[in-house]
Amino acid sequence: MTQAAQLVAKRSGRHGRIAADLEAAIAGGGFAVGALLPTEAELCARYRVSRHTARRALGHLLDLGLVERRQGATTRVISSTPRAGYVHTIRSLHELFGYTRDTRLDVTELGWASIDEDAADIIPAAPRSRWLRVVGLRSSRDRRETICHVTVFVHRRFATILKRHLHAWTGPIYALIEERSGEVVTEALQEISGGPLPEDAARALTQSPGAPALRFVRRYMDADGGSMLTAVNWHPAERFRYQIRLRRDATP
Repeated sequence: MTQAAQLVAKRSGRHGRIAADLEAAIAGGGFAVGALLPTEAELCARYRVSRHTARRALGHLLDLGLVERRQGATTRVISSTPRAGYVHTIRSLHELFGYTRDTRLDVTELGWASIDEDAADIIPAAPRSRWLRVVGLRSSRDRRETICHVTVFVHRRFATILKRHLHAWTGPIYALIEERSGEVVTEALQEISGGPLPEDAARALTQSPGAPALRFVRRYMDADGGSMLTAVNWHPAERFRYQIRLRRDATP
């Protein structure tokens, strides 16, 4: 098992362990190049996990360049070793979302929301399920500069924590949940895309609706791959710069 696979297995719960098992089997010749891996349904039966968990396990192998997905949900092995490339190494959630430590979130709305189909795809969650929704503005500590419009969908099991403690909390919401619930965010996924600024965000940010903006979607998951909370942040394009440092992977 490679070091990357060991880290995935240790930090990512059930889907990480499945991915590590499959990577080890590929590296050991159990699945030769050109062979088909077990289907999602077969992995569900073998490991007694949900289809979502099986799909995420196969997604890890796809990211490593070990497999390709084909029409009809088949997964074919294309390499016995992970591909070399540029790796962005993150040691913690604080490092990934570090700017939140130097900012504050001013909550403007806190209440229940019934999830429509668009939001269900983002979270992800079942359509019409109920999630606690937090809406607010993130700004500099001194409130001199408004940074972004924030909407956070929080699983209902954490609702009491937020209703009792969010008003006095200055850090990231996921950290409040970890501190008060004892549950740990095992994995976080961040997606960045460009698009027109929605009307509600534009109004809160005193911008023109449809103005160029960056959308950050951050999903925080537990050890079973379940969604704990999802944050959707809209940044006016001219107010935000995102910078990362890359290093070359030593793998040949």
